[in-house]
Amino acid sequence: MNEALKINTIIVEDDVRSQEYLLDFINTDLPNIEVIGCAESIKDAVSLIQRKDPELIYMDIELKDGYCFRIFEHFPKPNFEVIFVTAFDNLIQKAMDHYAFSYIIKPIDPQKLIDATHRYLKLKERLFNQHKLESFSNFLFNKDSRFLVQVGNEHISIAIKEIVKCEAQGNYTLFFLEDGKTHLASKSLKYYESLLTEKGFFKPHRSVIINIDFIKSIYKKETIILTTKEKIHVSVRNKPSLTRLINALS
Repeated sequence: MNEALKINTIIVEDDVRSQEYLLDFINTDLPNIEVIGCAESIKDAVSLIQRKDPELIYMDIELKDGYCFRIFEHFPKPNFEVIFVTAFDNLIQKAMDHYAFSYIIKPIDPQKLIDATHRYLKLKERLFNQHKLESFSNFLFNKDSRFLVQVGNEHISIAIKEIVKCEAQGNYTLFFLEDGKTHLASKSLKYYESLLTEKGFFKPHRSVIINIDFIKSIYKKETIILTTKEKIHVSVRNKPSLTRLINALS
């Protein structure tokens, strides 16, 4: 391939073995990609990006000196794309799905790495967006964060702290907000459960998740009474989880 058509790329990865694997794999299986540098920390990554001006970055989320999101504080209008490479847990994976990032989960699946790269090469799609990244970061680390919920043909921004409960409606989810409003979202409760259980939500039974900030009291370890005066029965299967919740909050 013509050298002028190659994509200048850097790897931001603090694990040496993962870095070497990516480098070897790219050199062998992705001839369109030319790695022009590697960095293991936020500080080194910022310097390398400023010096080398890459078009594409393969980037781990957790680096030796913190989360990679801090890198983007130095590039408010980035002119590079990002494919995240992460070993993070299910919450991070689901959140990244929600924000439509391109990412590869460790251990790295070679075919997924090839597919993600080819998707960029063929479509030159916007894999990275600063506003989207800020929203994603806030969702993960900020209790007062918001996220987008698809309602019909539009996406509505909802503050997590204002959600009283989410209730299954077939393949849809009904959001109940503190101000009394409701929104019927176009995804299943299971999808939102995976996003919200780590954000202070509890599942009394299979058809509902509730924001623990709206729990007024718990009766006999089997009925949750919300600040809205609604009573929600806890299934037998989920009673051990309720006990753990009580112990954690007591």
